[in-house]
Amino acid sequence: MSTTASITAPPSPPSPTLTREQIETVIASLQPVQRIMIRLLLLPFMTPTSDDIFFMARERTEPSMRSGGNIATAFGGNTAIRREKINGVPKDWIDSVGNRALLYQTQLRENLGRLNLLAAFFQDYLAGLQPELDAMEQLLSTECEMSQESLDDLRAQARLAPLTYALKKLTARADKQEVEEEDYRRERLSLEYQAHLRRRDRFKKRLDQARVERQAVLLTSLSDEFLAEVWGLAVGPIRNRRVKSIQAYLSALATALHASPDQASMTAAVNAGIGPKLSCGSLNEGFSSKPIELCGDLWSLTVQALAAELMAPVASKPCSHPGIGMKSLAAKLRDLATYGLGEDEEVKIWAQTLQCPNCVTALRTAQQKSGLLDRQADAVLAQIKTSTAMPRKETPADVQEKPKDAPEETGIALEERLRPWLGDDAGETGGRGSQTWW
Repeated sequence: MSTTASITAPPSPPSPTLTREQIETVIASLQPVQRIMIRLLLLPFMTPTSDDIFFMARERTEPSMRSGGNIATAFGGNTAIRREKINGVPKDWIDSVGNRALLYQTQLRENLGRLNLLAAFFQDYLAGLQPELDAMEQLLSTECEMSQESLDDLRAQARLAPLTYALKKLTARADKQEVEEEDYRRERLSLEYQAHLRRRDRFKKRLDQARVERQAVLLTSLSDEFLAEVWGLAVGPIRNRRVKSIQAYLSALATALHASPDQASMTAAVNAGIGPKLSCGSLNEGFSSKPIELCGDLWSLTVQALAAELMAPVASKPCSHPGIGMKSLAAKLRDLATYGLGEDEEVKIWAQTLQCPNCVTALRTAQQKSGLLDRQADAVLAQIKTSTAMPRKETPADVQEKPKDAPEETGIALEERLRPWLGDDAGETGGRGSQTWW
């Protein structure tokens, strides 16, 4: 046996598995300040309890809340309210803390849900696009008799080819009957093939970006500025509490799992508070193009265990960007989900669609209803043949002959039509021609 084979590194211990019950048990064992801070750091997956909200409201230190005027007349002389002000916590303080925590939790969950939908949409989009690419390659090589070198040239030129102009020019030639049917099919298939190649490259990049952003969102939390805004304290005390709370949580979790706390866990947990993941953004926000590795430290395992669970859907809000609610936008989203939208139109609506949870939801719903992933190879091939066939001008329908004029009504025919009003005889009693009315 060789020396290099005999010297092997000891196998790394398997990462412990965490469950929500274990995480919640560890959090419940912490001190109140530490317990609240950990729940705020994990706000997308945990909701502060009513006791947590009351504790934060009691610690508020705004001058407008704590001081001012004569206590006897500060609340209109109501002794019950005065006792609540002196001995308890005003209800508006509790509502303010609770509403702010709920607002940030909604934004965090909405952003994470949007990224989850985008990642799922991109994966299925690319999976449904590949059969169409295979079908186009088959048609180009068999029916159009294109060599492998020509196909390679199409792939190499796809990135810079002026597809929109070429397609419009080909359509105009077909309308004027200046191109043969075989030549039209070959050129149309080549253009559609290059368009699909560019579409695949674009959506691969978008999938990578969505994955990077999602990993960054999972491993970051509310920054100290947002935590201070929720809690109603200054940023300095919030930062100190965050670091101490993370240390206490990791130590308690390591004890519960019979593991030893490592520096990687502490580093990952402390770094979680330096960048927010709110869609509104902040000075600390920014996502790198380099994927963040999901390590096996205790903090990352905590986030992964909580993120693996299905979150309750957030109530949708109306979109604010232009064009929402119009049939044209809904039709464009359906075409985008089914590879029918041109590159120019796609670029125009993609920026607003990407950041709109409602549009992303509509896009994902249209993709699932289309059934593109369930198509067989023969069906895809037939669809490509139909879509790339040369359009034929419909012959105008024969003009319908005008109906011949109806013959003039004779006196007898006219009398028959007026019989219900004239009676059986023009002079019969009760008829219009009668001279008596009874």
